[in-house]
Amino acid sequence: MDQLYARFDARVGVCSDSRSLASGQIFFALRGGNFNGNLFAPKALDLGASTVVVDELVEGLNPSDPRVVLVPDVLIALQDLARTHRRAWGKTVVGLTGSNGKTTAKELFAHVLSQQFDVLATYGNLNNHIGVPLTLLKLQPEHEVAVIEMGANHQGEIAELASIAEPNLGYVTNFGLAHLEGFGGPEGVIRGKSELYRYLNTSQGTAMVYYGDARQLAESREPRIVFGSGDTFTADEEGRMAITWRETTAKSHLIGDFQDRALSAAVALGTHFGLNDSAIACGIDAYVPQNNRGEWRSVGAYRVFMDAYNANPSSMEASIRNAAQRLNPDSTIYVAGDLFELGDYAAEAHQRMVDFMTELGVTHAVLVGPLFAATKHPFVAVATTEELCALWTSNPPKAAQIWVKGSRGMALEKAVAVLDQSA
Repeated sequence: MDQLYARFDARVGVCSDSRSLASGQIFFALRGGNFNGNLFAPKALDLGASTVVVDELVEGLNPSDPRVVLVPDVLIALQDLARTHRRAWGKTVVGLTGSNGKTTAKELFAHVLSQQFDVLATYGNLNNHIGVPLTLLKLQPEHEVAVIEMGANHQGEIAELASIAEPNLGYVTNFGLAHLEGFGGPEGVIRGKSELYRYLNTSQGTAMVYYGDARQLAESREPRIVFGSGDTFTADEEGRMAITWRETTAKSHLIGDFQDRALSAAVALGTHFGLNDSAIACGIDAYVPQNNRGEWRSVGAYRVFMDAYNANPSSMEASIRNAAQRLNPDSTIYVAGDLFELGDYAAEAHQRMVDFMTELGVTHAVLVGPLFAATKHPFVAVATTEELCALWTSNPPKAAQIWVKGSRGMALEKAVAVLDQSA
């Protein structure tokens, strides 16, 4: 690894896709379910790669070429290089995981810390066994803090990612009902997400824990920052949250009282890093959610709350509750898309969601997907997003507001696009 790291130039970086390779980069020939990156290594050399890291000598590669590095496993080599670079960089890494709200927390943290520090944060949701090392390899000498999001759908994955990123400080957003199939149920989720706490426990790192979460308090150990007990919250007419701590109020662009914990965590993190309250407030205000992550939009004649980047039972229930508290049921249509990766819990979870909507007084809803369609419900149901598009094309919804949430694979943004055309 020392020899490979000697070839690495953080200013130039690495690449795992020959189509986007820049001259001088190290090319990692990763394998996937439908491709073998080793087959693209000769092309990467032709395009100017300084080094190709392969685990198979395919036709066109000369084993005596000093630019060709043969390893047992390219992915492990990538992860080892990232760990080596993180250690050489040697500054503070904030790691975070959780069932819901990881990207929101990551963006809040980055925006707050950026008021005083040069921050590298996970781009988008590159939070898996490939995305985390690729992010770490972007660390430059001028970066002072890294905020690294870690995602998982099986036990053991957070432990692996923590061993690569080696966070000094960690935060778990919550233990929710996400990826139940892979984790093996709710208790499996807790064990999997708590792997970050276990890493911190053994590495003398610091955990950030919400004061009102008894299970997280039980799973974590000292040293830790217990936060949130003195914070208060208000919301405007569309649900945008404001947080008050000490004598400072920060208005956020986050919608829903379920965002309280993320805001409190951002305040606690900023305080821990020595920011004054005014700087923390500026950072909170600077973050505006995008990419279908809980944002109000004007679409044609409608106001649309678009929160369909992803969903699980916990996040959908919280969002429905928040909407039902603030939106007129007579002028609001709820669009709920199927929730994925629930395994044996799928039927129960979807029925519970429908029952919950009914209990809260939701009267106008469209259920999208076969899992919701199979429930006992009083609402309109369609099997696919395409069917909803056709329905709204021929019969535009009669509502002032439309609430939209579902798993990424449902692509509910297609239906929202129809609303713009129907105006």
